[in-house]
Amino acid sequence: MSELRSASYWVGHGVMILATVIGVFLAATVGFKQALKLDLLQADRGTYYVSESLFQELQFNDQNMQKYIKGLEGKSLVFNEHIEGIKLNSFMFSAAEESESVFEIVPDLLSEVSQYYFNVGNALDLYYKSNMESPANLMNVIKAETRKLAEQETLNRLEDYNNRLAVNLKERGIPVER
Repeated sequence: MSELRSASYWVGHGVMILATVIGVFLAATVGFKQALKLDLLQADRGTYYVSESLFQELQFNDQNMQKYIKGLEGKSLVFNEHIEGIKLNSFMFSAAEESESVFEIVPDLLSEVSQYYFNVGNALDLYYKSNMESPANLMNVIKAETRKLAEQETLNRLEDYNNRLAVNLKERGIPVER
């Protein structure tokens, strides 16, 4: 009982309580910072895979449309037979709509990709809904959008963006596959 009245008892216990509170605070702070770093790392990894998949799909679509454009070189009229089976692969673009990572992509790139899919997709939908009545109008849209994609260097810029993101992830210890 006499030690309860001693100042050293209270000071010692006070110091222990203060040390415990400071220790818990420091541990929580470090834990929060690590959790935040992990969350950012996972977000960057998700962004990389969404962006790389969009790039590959857009590259495929561009090459596919270029094939149809080249097939029409030297022809004065466009007939349905010239563009038989023309389609736009939009699986990744559609799937990306459900991903939070898609909004981490640079806005001007994302906007250019979105406009391409919107314009070409609508032109293809209209072409097939109208019983393939106007192949020339469809090809005019496809030529314009393909040209715009090349002029804006969207594919090159998207590939550069993905390369920078991949290097950043590798530097942080996260291997990515291409």
